[in-house]
Amino acid sequence: MEKTIIIGSRGSDLALWQANFLKEELKELGYTSEIKIIKTQGDKIQHLSLEKLEGKGFFTKEIEDALLNKSVDVAVHSHKDLPTDFTPGLTIAAVSHREDPSEIILVRKECVDLLKIFQLKENAIIGTSASRRNVQLKFFRPDLICKDIRGNVPTRIEKLRKGNFDAIVLAFAGVHRLRLNLDDLHVVNVKPQKIIPAPAQGVLAFQCREQDEFMFNILQKINNTDVEETIAVERKVMNLFQGGCHMPLGVYCEEKNKEYSVWVAQADEKGKTLKRLFLKSNSTEQLAEKIFQTLTHTNDKKVFISSPSFVADHHLQILKNSGCAVESVSFVDINRITLKNDLKLDDIDWMFFSSKNGVIHFFEQIKILPPHIKMAAIGAETAKMIQRYGHQVEFIGEGENALISDAFIALAEGQKVLFPGAQNRQPDIQEIISKYCKTTALSVYDNHAYSSKKIEADILVFTSSLNVEGYLIANTIGPNQIIVAIGLNTKKYLSERGFTNVITPPQKSLLSIAELISGFQYAE
Repeated sequence: MEKTIIIGSRGSDLALWQANFLKEELKELGYTSEIKIIKTQGDKIQHLSLEKLEGKGFFTKEIEDALLNKSVDVAVHSHKDLPTDFTPGLTIAAVSHREDPSEIILVRKECVDLLKIFQLKENAIIGTSASRRNVQLKFFRPDLICKDIRGNVPTRIEKLRKGNFDAIVLAFAGVHRLRLNLDDLHVVNVKPQKIIPAPAQGVLAFQCREQDEFMFNILQKINNTDVEETIAVERKVMNLFQGGCHMPLGVYCEEKNKEYSVWVAQADEKGKTLKRLFLKSNSTEQLAEKIFQTLTHTNDKKVFISSPSFVADHHLQILKNSGCAVESVSFVDINRITLKNDLKLDDIDWMFFSSKNGVIHFFEQIKILPPHIKMAAIGAETAKMIQRYGHQVEFIGEGENALISDAFIALAEGQKVLFPGAQNRQPDIQEIISKYCKTTALSVYDNHAYSSKKIEADILVFTSSLNVEGYLIANTIGPNQIIVAIGLNTKKYLSERGFTNVITPPQKSLLSIAELISGFQYAE
């Protein structure tokens, strides 16, 4: 008679979904299995926050004990719950595909403010049991009141519905897997590059005894090697910090065409000092070690950023926490162009802004718009500025111009689009969109470079082509200086001036620039 494989699992709805997922995978391979429910310390103790529970592995220890005493053959875990110091005698024989590792914020509808980050009202009470989430949320929104919440996913959502919180934060993976009805709540999806998830979030780990070759060989057949490679980087970073799943550390690694991009958010135990960085590498070899070295060393590099707004931006703190000295100056003179009183907007369907200056110099003159007009923006910073003037943004473009244009055309093909901006701007995106939409350019400000002062810096960050022009009036760029361009147009201009070794951040934002610079602060 064929052996029935015993699967060890916690008893929550999500844990049972995970165990049944493995059961179906084993069935596909021709094996019979059954689930044995095991209560863990984390399940039994609900009145304490996760930080106050002793030791690591409080959602896994009892299940691992069952594996060791052979009362179960295989255990299925949320990989992010596993300690990075493996239990002797046990091994992770396989990992699943990765569900979207993003966080979602569920908000009671009366607590929504669409104009604020995370679409949460001022001083909202938000439920989260993870210090990692707490620290990152308060970085973007210091006014938020983070309150501890325990219980499985449905229990937490019910606590929200009862009014114990204005909002709660959950891993998207758990909510998605349970197919929960959230129609009565406002759902905010947060990209993993913004609120950086726990190492291995969204991945299942299948664990067995090291000496059980029968079980190990079966599990190897369902192992996702690509996911295994990227989460190994994430978990190695956590291991180097000697952290458990409650440590204020987020690490997210993604691979595209064998190029690895890693975002990290790490704070001290009290969550007082947050560091964030972005690194890119062609190999995972020593990548976690490089991240650890970067986060645990400071450097005295001098950074120049051609944006006066950066000095007042809270993202500057990320660079200060890395040890940078920052000088922020713009070499562009901007003058508003007065708009005609009879400017006709009734037949416009969309307004497309490519810069904060375009937003400011338009809305400071035009206070009232026809209600049917929709807003589009390039980059989160531009979108945020539109929201400050009381308008909802329907489209935010990130990345290459061709990708932004394609995504916008899918929404607005055949419609009329107005592009308020600089008189001498580069019309790259408008040119692409004009093949499918009726487009009009509207000059709302004039800008030109002016003579710059002498700058001493190791890293040069240019936020526009005109700032490059202004910088070069009084400065040269040396072979040892690192050049960063905020976007592809600025990079193209630098290339035309003979500077080809130019780096761009993954997103066109001040935060992404700060993370990028922090990522190459450590001098090997």
